Amino acid sequence: MSHSPAAAASGRPEIDGAVFNPYAKDFIRDPHPAWQRLIRDFPLVWHKDLQMWLVNSHALCDEVLKDSRFTPNFRVWELAPPPKAEADKTDFDLAYEKGFFAVSTKDHLRLRRLTLPAFSRPVMAKIEAKIRDLVAECFDALGDAGRFDVYEAIASKLPVRAISRMVGVPTDREEFFHEFAVNIIKATRINISAREREAAVELTKPGFAYFKEQIAQRRTLPHPGEDFLGSLVGASDNGERLDDYEILSVVFALITAGSDTATDLHTFAIHGLLSNLKQYELLKRQPQLMENAIIELLRYGSFGKIPFFRFASEDIDFHGQTIRRGQAVGVNISCAWNDPAKYPDWNQLDLQRRLDGNLVFGAGAHFCIGTYLVRVQGGLMLSEFIRRYPEAELLDGTGELDYDYRHHNARRINRLVVRTNRVSLQQAA
Repeated sequence: MSHSPAAAASGRPEIDGAVFNPYAKDFIRDPHPAWQRLIRDFPLVWHKDLQMWLVNSHALCDEVLKDSRFTPNFRVWELAPPPKAEADKTDFDLAYEKGFFAVSTKDHLRLRRLTLPAFSRPVMAKIEAKIRDLVAECFDALGDAGRFDVYEAIASKLPVRAISRMVGVPTDREEFFHEFAVNIIKATRINISAREREAAVELTKPGFAYFKEQIAQRRTLPHPGEDFLGSLVGASDNGERLDDYEILSVVFALITAGSDTATDLHTFAIHGLLSNLKQYELLKRQPQLMENAIIELLRYGSFGKIPFFRFASEDIDFHGQTIRRGQAVGVNISCAWNDPAKYPDWNQLDLQRRLDGNLVFGAGAHFCIGTYLVRVQGGLMLSEFIRRYPEAELLDGTGELDYDYRHHNARRINRLVVRTNRVSLQQAA
């Protein structure tokens, strides 16, 4: 197995799964030894098993994300499925083609301009109120529980419900929406088999049909509404409007950006704070640190196991290596968040850390569309957790921590048990 630049016959640095295997259980439990080796020895390297370039240092990840020659459009990928005839395209295909990741720079700017009303302060204020109610519901359901599993009680419920409320899905359709969201995400992944992707695309059909019907209904109204979906339907700029598939593409983007990330934020944030009780005490004393705390907890948790995908839209000479048109580039941002060149004390949780230039929500033209949703969810959840369980601790010091080792994208915590100490506090009162 070749692990050094000199060993690569092509002249490019190459590694394999012996150096970096994001599916290995040891890596999922503790990724830092692998990440630190990548940063130190292989900041830019070809991974023979993953069949992609890996970019691992903070500086190089930042550079790739801001370089428009590296596109998130997976149709550019050299191993992408062949183009379909128009008659064979599904709603997934048509929405993807109209979305932020696939359109030209000019059309991307147009989409951003026309979607601005849906992200306006009044619309976001209504969404925040709905999320606040959802957070309260999740905690109310726990009552005076002496302990609970954060994943089961909060992380598996709150994010998808928040997005469903945001896009106007009624509460009795939340499970239906959850299925749609899971398959939307899977259908965009290049690290699963073509058969799995095709199956996921097939399972998105009922969700797309539902939203097409909702959009059609809104278009018949004198005013389509002042909520998120209504703002997209009613958006207009010099006579330009969003068509149905452009609106669907925004829902699509919101799901891919805000669902998985928020799920993992809840478990890793609570684990991070309760594993660093001085920082937990600091946040209790200084709640104004919350916004910075969310970013730092995401950085510290670094729960992504698979890099962001970008694809070379042309042959690119990048730091002495030729990245051929169509090759995949894994922007290993979870690794980059722990780069000592950017964060000398990368392994410390510091809620007061200066986070200028961080890549936690990406960078460049494709800065994460779900940023607001994730930050609001995380802030409201942690505020409520602190209010209700100021003396909380991880059960037995570990929280009986366990991972979903098969998750396609994240180092997903699927068990984290918290002892609330709520009853003892009430008795003391």
